[in-house]
This record gives sequence, C-alpha cells and structure tokens, in this order.
Amino acid sequence: MRHVEPGPAPTSLSSARAQAERAALAQFYADAANARAKYPKGFSAYQGEGVREALTRAFHGKCAYCETYYAATQPADIEHFRPKGAVADRQGTLQPPGYWWLASDWSNLLPSCSDCNRPRRQDFPAGLPRTAGKANKFPLGSERTRAVAAGQESRERRLLLNPYLDDPARYLRFVSGTGTIRDGEVAARKTSAGRPAPRGQASIEVYALNRLGLLEKRRAVLRKLEAHLARALELKAAALRHPEDADLVAAFRAAVADIALYTQPDQEYSAMCTQVAADFRATLFGQDTP
Repeated sequence: MRHVEPGPAPTSLSSARAQAERAALAQFYADAANARAKYPKGFSAYQGEGVREALTRAFHGKCAYCETYYAATQPADIEHFRPKGAVADRQGTLQPPGYWWLASDWSNLLPSCSDCNRPRRQDFPAGLPRTAGKANKFPLGSERTRAVAAGQESRERRLLLNPYLDDPARYLRFVSGTGTIRDGEVAARKTSAGRPAPRGQASIEVYALNRLGLLEKRRAVLRKLEAHLARALELKAAALRHPEDADLVAAFRAAVADIALYTQPDQEYSAMCTQVAADFRATLFGQDTP
C-alpha cells in the first residue's frame, strides 16, 4: 500500500441521480424509527459512469490495499473504506446502518481486488486457513467514537490505513521471520513505546496482507529486484576499479535506473520495492559512486 492522491471526482457522483439517492437516504434516516434499520432500496450512485475508470487511473490498475494488478484479470471492486450499509462487529455480525452518507462520496471509494475486499477462506504461512478480507469491517480503537452522522468521522480512532489519508510506509515494514528483508512479509512498524503500530497491525489483519498467494507474488518481484541490486553492486565495484571505462560507468548507471523503475507508483508492490531500495541507498549512492 502506498499514498495516492484521489484526483477529481467523476461528474456522475454529483449527478441528479446521485443527489436523489443521497436525499432519499437522508430522508429515510431522519426518521428515528430507522436509526438501526438497513436501507431497503440499496445503493447504486457510487457505480456511476466513470467511477471505476477514475479509480483505475489513480491507482494504476492496482488494488489500493495490496498493490496487486487487477486490471488484466478482473474488474476491481469499488470498495467503500467506511462500509456503506452496515458495519461488522467484533463477532462478525452486521450492524446497520453503515456510513450511508458516504455511500457515493468520492473520498470513501477505493479500488480493491476481491481477495482484499471479499471474505473467503485464505491460506497463510503459519496456521490453518481462515476466512479473511475486509468486507464490512471497520475497527476502531474505541467503539464510543463511532460516527453516526456526517461530519463525525474525524473523531473516530480508526485502525485501518487509508491510502488517501495516510503514508502507509510510516506504519508498515516488509520483513521476514528473521528480521531481514527477504520474504516480502509485512509487519507493523514499532511505535515509540516499542509496540506494533495499531493502525499497521489492524490493516495487515483486515486486508489479509500476508495471505500466502500474495506473499508468493511479492517474493517473485523481490527476487527480481534483488538480482538488480546485486548487479548494481557488482557494476559499481568494477566501475570504481576502472573509472576510465565509460561503458562500465554507463552500465552501472543503467542498473541504478532499472532499480528505480521498481519503485514507481505504477509498478506492482512498489511500496515494498521502495523500502528495499532505500535499504541499499547508502551502499549504492555513497561518496565513492562513479
């Protein structure tokens, strides 16, 4: 996951259809008798023209949570960061209403792959398979802060990372069980008190960011990146021994450029690659760089 600017909202989200749906929702929930009711007519304005395409452009065809390319193999789910119809409690029971006033709010919409968004049985590196996926989960540090009306969201102690609002690199670190960056597993960074950051920890759990299939894909990219890193180090050493060899110096600089490609926003698992490349920065770009 990496920070992304949402860009301008598609015009369909301010269309007469969208406005009519918002008005109907507001009227329904203005009745105190419906305070804990499920909205009977469902939601559709968020699926308006251009929404899916705008999300795909903003995230380069990648899932907002795990950075896996979806564009070539599946349509993205238009995911509601704050669930629109109901919120799952700690036991997984749906409790309506959800954040109905955000059902077609551009800032609440993200593209998600089905494995991050939909509940299904997933394999993990250790332990038995379990049901994972965000679905209607939206955990808070304190349920007492739960927003029940528009404008109250800022008081919530949310535990999930949002790529629009957060810099995920502050909360997530790609590591292995030995503490070295090898296997592409992701862990919560430590707080100043030495404990795992709650927002990072909850996001890994809810988005299933360490599911086995995802780990295998990240590891495949990581192995390629590490090969480029090793090659760059070899070329640097050779270029320092033979600084007069322009072709050798050019080859080193090309290798560095190849590494930089992995960190670009449109690349799969670019957040992981950015962290790995940063760990090699001092070695690659020291004072003795050719």
